[in-house]
Amino acid sequence: MGSCPYCAATTLDGDTICYSCGRVLANSSIMEHRIHLQKDRHSNVSAYRMTSAPKRRGMVQNDRGRTKNILKGRKNRFRSLIMLGLVAFIMLSPQAREMTIGKIGDVKEFIMNPTLGYLVYDIEADYTLNRIITLENQDLDTTEYYNETFPISQDIYALEGTGPIYTYTDGTPDTPNQKIQDVLATEIRIDGQSINVPLERSAIRSYAEAITTPSGHKIWWPGTSGSGNMFCTGGPCVKVTAFLGPGQSMSYEYLVTISTKSYTWWSDVNEGVDPRIPGFSFGILEEHSGTYDDFEDRGSGERADDFTSMRWYNKNRPNYAIDATGASVIAAVTAIDSNLPEGNQNAFKFAKAAFDYIRENIVYYTDPGSGSAALSGPACLAAGQGDCDEQTNAFLSLLRAKGIPGWYVFGVLSSQSYTTWEAHAWGYIQLPMSTEWCNDNNIELDSCYVEASVDVTNNKWLLHTASALIEWIEQPDPNGDGTYINAYYQSLNYGDNDNDCYEKAYLDCRITRERVFALEGPVSYGGGKFPVYS
Repeated sequence: MGSCPYCAATTLDGDTICYSCGRVLANSSIMEHRIHLQKDRHSNVSAYRMTSAPKRRGMVQNDRGRTKNILKGRKNRFRSLIMLGLVAFIMLSPQAREMTIGKIGDVKEFIMNPTLGYLVYDIEADYTLNRIITLENQDLDTTEYYNETFPISQDIYALEGTGPIYTYTDGTPDTPNQKIQDVLATEIRIDGQSINVPLERSAIRSYAEAITTPSGHKIWWPGTSGSGNMFCTGGPCVKVTAFLGPGQSMSYEYLVTISTKSYTWWSDVNEGVDPRIPGFSFGILEEHSGTYDDFEDRGSGERADDFTSMRWYNKNRPNYAIDATGASVIAAVTAIDSNLPEGNQNAFKFAKAAFDYIRENIVYYTDPGSGSAALSGPACLAAGQGDCDEQTNAFLSLLRAKGIPGWYVFGVLSSQSYTTWEAHAWGYIQLPMSTEWCNDNNIELDSCYVEASVDVTNNKWLLHTASALIEWIEQPDPNGDGTYINAYYQSLNYGDNDNDCYEKAYLDCRITRERVFALEGPVSYGGGKFPVYS
């Protein structure tokens, strides 16, 4: 009997393997020689030699006590692969090289943010959006009418109007404004007719001059020179009046064709803002922001005069949509301030913190929870939930508590793939650069500010994306009660010619309406893509 030299288990004469550890036993001359080579030759002790720790990376000791660099061959093979890849890259076409670099950039961005979700948007996009309206007269006794008002979408610039973004004091040419939405055409298809709606504000067609279709429906664009349902309120519009007999139904379409581009008013690459987005070179940084007191010296103080009321928009509402005096708003402002430097006066810092506060504390829901009127800013904060209108009410309420101008924007928003669309509301805000920064850059104080889009429900801070079609941006309201906003919300007018809706609880007594959005033709992309991280 013997023992295994590896595990010391008992073995029998003639065994060629150890049935405990499975190793080949050193019965042959070859195995005897291998074991002998592993013995410590210096001490002649019958023990197996342990190799010493490597002195540097890749160096190992073999069974004869010699050292060897096992990475040398790998390095040479790796260098060969690198050279081969470089040669292949050089041989690619310029377009292929550009695409490859873009893919590498996308991978790098994802690696830098491995746990963050993000949406990808196009820098430029051209498309035609179609609203398909379906009407049905559920009154089986009487012919009824229905009237709808559509805002005529306008060209939109990075700074409202066509004037320059910045004006300089040292003779430097003004920074030109940039168009971010170019409306190319507006069309109505109804009753077998295609009607092109003029885009010029000066183009007026009164109700008396309305286009009448073979079925008696009327289309006109009356301008804003009068009041009542026969005119537009707060901006140019086109109106459609349909007449349906008992039980009749119909469909018509309203199409808008635009060329649009994404735009950023924020230049912080450390926060993930892509420098390729138009506007990056002229955007604002937190450290360059002015104070709450600077608004009076920017843009002639007009935004501060028009859009800083502590309470705003209560027409046809049970309360004010924007209300900086509400208890939940005051509590939220206190919480935000507690996380900012003591005595903070930086307008950007507070506005961004208010944006983040809404993002972190208000969840989105799609089912209205407040009846016919959207939740006010205070009610949205108290409930901890709200849709796009309601979260915008909350955000603007927080801004106005600090005197930061904020106003409404309405339009239609698509998914990043342009496959789904929905009506949407968000905000615009004004932020000043500091007087010191303006002077250091020779920019006139009156032009030293940004007016930027903020969509809190979609994490778009100072960002407009090409996937958003802007229908209407709030204008200063001469009545001071939200008449313009109310006109946008109250764009439908239903007839009840036989006055039976009240007794029928507004069921089966008038025309009903359904609306869907759809693309007309393909989307034309351009300029590349960029991510927005959630």
